[in-house]
Formats: sequence, structure tokens, C-alpha cells
Amino acid sequence: MPSEPEVSIIILNWNGRGFLEPCLMALQAQTFPASRFEIVLVENGSTDGSAAWLRTRFGDWLKEEAKPRLKLIELSENQGFAGGNLVGLEHCHPSSRYIATLNNDTEAQSGWLAALVAALEARPKQERWAAVGGAMLFAGEQDKASPRIASAGIEVRRDGLALDRRIGERLREVEREEEIFGVCAGAALYRREALDQVGFFDPAFFAYLEDADLAWRLRLAGWRSLYVPEALVWHEYSGTGKQGSPFKSFQLGRNRLWTIFKNWPAPMLVRYACAILFYDLAASIYTLLLRRDPHPLRGRLAALHPTHLRRILAQRRQIQRQRTIAVSELKKWLGRSASPLEMLALRRTADTKAAK
Repeated sequence: MPSEPEVSIIILNWNGRGFLEPCLMALQAQTFPASRFEIVLVENGSTDGSAAWLRTRFGDWLKEEAKPRLKLIELSENQGFAGGNLVGLEHCHPSSRYIATLNNDTEAQSGWLAALVAALEARPKQERWAAVGGAMLFAGEQDKASPRIASAGIEVRRDGLALDRRIGERLREVEREEEIFGVCAGAALYRREALDQVGFFDPAFFAYLEDADLAWRLRLAGWRSLYVPEALVWHEYSGTGKQGSPFKSFQLGRNRLWTIFKNWPAPMLVRYACAILFYDLAASIYTLLLRRDPHPLRGRLAALHPTHLRRILAQRRQIQRQRTIAVSELKKWLGRSASPLEMLALRRTADTKAAK
């Protein structure tokens, strides 16, 4: 009888056939025993022949006795990053105590999974560590002594921004293991018990900021997240979801407000309302007047639709009932709001990435 896995790795694929082989081969090369993890690959309605190619190229991995075992789940239509991962979770083995999420456009270094699992298992359960993540590094910098970081987790600010932590910095500058607000779902490991309590990704988000929303729900319920510098992954930044696309701009504008409305306790909403409104006003003016892009504003307006607001408020009531952490503790995680010049720099950085 095949051994039961302890870890299930969910990989979502949408028209990313070109990324799949290096992603899967990197998982085969993990130092973590192949008998102790499985790969749940959700084929999210691709039109590039990914599913047929996978059955041909990795047919042996689909056998029950394979190590690691690959489960291929085929969906008829794109359910987004959030919905696709929810389907993946439904197909994870019941024995898996940990659930990993991994982008299809990544290559995990050989010690990635072992470092994440070891970090969670080394900590007492009563300390309530829910999630661990390492450094996602920009692909193409493998030959550099200290490559640049694409994400080392999630940081949050008083103006409601949820950003990739330490993006653009060199790896040597982020070599200390430390508690962080939340992990980036592009390469993360979650304790299943924590997900059972607060839920997984919100399918209404479809794509973008669903991991920030989850990070808030975990933090509100008293769970903690950890950065592990030894867990490294190379990432093709926006390899599948193109940076700067109208769709992405709309999703980010909408999901930002949903994340705030669902998760911020009332005292924080009141305290930082001006900072939140100022950012949204400034960002909307910038995108409309300088970029001629109405999609971020349309996303924000969509977030305020009465149908969505009723659902968000119902979710908010449930989330706030589960809150165990004091507002004073939450405020410690909020970085200062960006100044107008910093906001302009952030937008120009995004525009530069979009042009590449």
C-alpha cells in the first residue's frame, strides 16, 4: 500500500504549459521525501493543451504508486486563483496536515519544502503558527551572488495597502527568520488545522489579494506567520497573469476594498479612514489622468455594488466574531502610509514592470 502524504502541494495552471515541466521537475528534486507529499495540479480551463501534454509527459506520475504522486484535476472553465485552489483543497489527501500553494511559473530550490515543514514542526502547537513562506526570487538572477526578492511575504499599511514584503531587495538583506504579517500564496505552506478554522481563499476574489485576505483572517483569529529564509523559489514575476493588464488593474482595485471591508476592525477603519480614502483618490486620479486607465476605478466602484456589500458585510460579521487579537496588537503590523512621492514611485514601478 502506498504511504499516505503529510503535505499536499496545490499547483494551479491556466495556459501555462511552458512553465509546468521545470516547476514539476523541481518538486521531484526536493530533499523532502517524495513519499511524504503529493502534488494536486488543477488544470483551470486552459486552452493551450496543458492537460493532454501533462498526461503524456508525466503519465507515470499519475499512477497511484508514484512518488511523488500527481493528481490532475481538470476544470472546464477558469475558476480563478481562488476558486481553482479551493477545488485543489477538496482533492488533497485527508492525511495531509499541511497544504502548500505554489505558482506554476516557479522553480523551487531543492530544500524549499523541507525548510517549510521543519519550521512548522519545530514550533509548539500552542504558539499557533499557521503559515510559513520563504523568499520568492526573480527568475533570471540565478547566477547572481545575491538575487533580488520578488516577495518575502505580505506587509500591510495604514492606507490599506497589502504589498510584497521586501520586493526588490537583495536576498542577503533578508536572511533572518522572523514573524511576518502573512505569507505570499505563490509559494507557501499552511497548517490545515488553521484553514479548517478560518477558511481558505474567498472565491469571489477570483484572482489577486486573496492571500492578503487570508492573512488577515488568520491574524484576526490569533494565528501567526513566519518567514523562513532557507526556503527559496525562483519566480517568473506575473508569468501567467500579466502585470499591468486591465483585468489585473480591475481586480486589484476591487479586492483591495473587499479585504479592508471584511477584515479591519471598526476602530481601525475609523482611525485610518482618511489615509485609505486619500490613497484611493490619489491612485484613481493617477490611473485616470496619467495612464488613461479606468479599470482600477471601475474595480473600486464594483466593490461598492449593493449585492457585493451585502455579502461582504455578512462575511465581516462572522470574521469579527472569530477575532481573538486586540486592535492594539493589529496596529503594530501596520506600516506607515505612503507619502505622495512614494505613491508615485510605486505606480511608476508598476508601470515599468508592465512594460517589460
